[in-house]
Amino acid sequence: MIEPNGPLPAGVYWRRRAFAAGASVLAVVVLAWVIGGFVGTADDHPVQGTASSRGLTEAAPSSPASGSRMAPGSASSAAPTSGTAQPPPPPAASPSSAPPGRPTTRPATPTTTPTTTAPPAPPKACPDPVVKVAAQTDAPSYRVGERPELRLLVVNAGKVPCVRDVNRELRELLIFSADGKKRLWSSNDCYAPPGAEKRLLEPGEALVFHLRWAGRTSAPGCPLARTAVPAGAYRVLAKLGPLTSTPVPLTLTS
Repeated sequence: MIEPNGPLPAGVYWRRRAFAAGASVLAVVVLAWVIGGFVGTADDHPVQGTASSRGLTEAAPSSPASGSRMAPGSASSAAPTSGTAQPPPPPAASPSSAPPGRPTTRPATPTTTPTTTAPPAPPKACPDPVVKVAAQTDAPSYRVGERPELRLLVVNAGKVPCVRDVNRELRELLIFSADGKKRLWSSNDCYAPPGAEKRLLEPGEALVFHLRWAGRTSAPGCPLARTAVPAGAYRVLAKLGPLTSTPVPLTLTS
């Protein structure tokens, strides 16, 4: 396969092989040049795609055209286009250039004293005489087995806003017998979590707390032995610490 065989002289075959080899090398060189022109080197792309911050900050602004109009309030640094020299502006008069013998007066600088407004004082605690406590029911009578809705109202009867602690230990709804001698139930017997709950009360504003009574008795310490309250007449009271409301009648029917 190395030595040329054929009817022609061996020199012809060697020349053909040399020409073919040279053409192959030339084709490889041309192909590499074409690919390099389209792709480029890895270092070319970052340089071509990065802007120079120095060139952006030091670029001189273009001068306005001869027929353009300057914006109001802008200063022009161009020299006058007329060949006639312009006279310099007259010097500004100073206070010391007044005629001799005439006193120089300057306008007095007005002095203003800054006024500061003190922040309003925080509301004080509501005293007992301005706090009114009331008890309410959503209906005058209920059947035994129903769950009456009881409400406790705390009202600011004073003339200024004030703050009052109305936490769960202080507010309480109670049910007594009709004569007020027997205590039957209290909202705090089985649920009275500690913790302050201060509220801002505007004049005439009422805070309303309500619950559903299950119609059974209770006692301090929440004993398990609880009995259903029978039909009859009862009274409801609301309390907020030392304050007690006027009793409200409650009737249970069979």
